[in-house]
Amino acid sequence: MSIKDKLKVEIRDGSISLEPNRGIFSSLIRFAVTMVGSAVIRAVFHEQLGEGGRLLCLGIIVYFFVHGVIDFVFRLNIRYEFNRYDNAVYRDNPLFGRKHIMNLDEVVIFVNNSSGDWYYAIGIKKKQFLKSYKISPGFGGGKISQRNAFEYEKEILEPIEELISKVQLR
Repeated sequence: MSIKDKLKVEIRDGSISLEPNRGIFSSLIRFAVTMVGSAVIRAVFHEQLGEGGRLLCLGIIVYFFVHGVIDFVFRLNIRYEFNRYDNAVYRDNPLFGRKHIMNLDEVVIFVNNSSGDWYYAIGIKKKQFLKSYKISPGFGGGKISQRNAFEYEKEILEPIEELISKVQLR
């Protein structure tokens, strides 16, 4: 599966849209498996666990449930659209609707680091470190991650940069 398919990228004449957080879907599945496993352990070994073990299992279930709901609602279905005709970048969330976040001619793309991973982000020129938006999945230092980063740059980042440069030349 190509990176375009993974991130649900749509490149049309004058606009590009993508969902950079689609990779967290696998972590949501791991959360669900962990919750089910904890529930099964709590049910099967109810007497042997004691009160502390039962509370620990319940805490694990609650933690992963809350974390999963937050990821699902606020991160998974976020879509960014770069629109040349409106000279705008939109952030689309099914829960909160579509929001204009910046003009396309103000966009700067940069690399951001967090906890060993790096990703591409966008921000308004000269304010990009105050408020930025993640537009790529996280990449690490391994060979597979480097290959995914190269594919992302070639298939997605270059068309976005080309679209931005067309607007800035106007």
